[in-house]
Amino acid sequence: MRPVSFTYSGHVQTPIDRVFALISDPERMPEWLPRCVGAKAGIPARRGKGARYTVTFQRDEIRHDTVIEVIEFSAPHSFGWVEIYHRAGSKTFFALGFAGASTKVTMKHIFVPTGLRSWLNGQFYRRRNAHRMFEGLLNNLRKALTR
Repeated sequence: MRPVSFTYSGHVQTPIDRVFALISDPERMPEWLPRCVGAKAGIPARRGKGARYTVTFQRDEIRHDTVIEVIEFSAPHSFGWVEIYHRAGSKTFFALGFAGASTKVTMKHIFVPTGLRSWLNGQFYRRRNAHRMFEGLLNNLRKALTR
């Protein structure tokens, strides 16, 4: 099956280096990543390309852990990861662009469906929830960066 992807962009009124510092710090993921309630670095703890983190998400009463590996780390312009465990192969990328006193944030999410049901869920999710999730993420970034 072909990959399914979606891309969204928005602006935050904060310099690019502060935005990159926030999104690339695993300990601060719960501040901006929707439904994320915790993140911890792997052993040995490190940052940058190749670093692995366990990220805990919660929706209602259901919690699940996802292991991610950083595959793109180019300060202060791009940051991205691939999911190793849970939705294996799903990739999320952030591209940051200088926009005067603000930063343009572009998020791209890509996953390869494992079957027809997975593909249908991806199509439904993309249309129904992806834009709302990105708007929540962008609002969380704005809040975290103004503290």
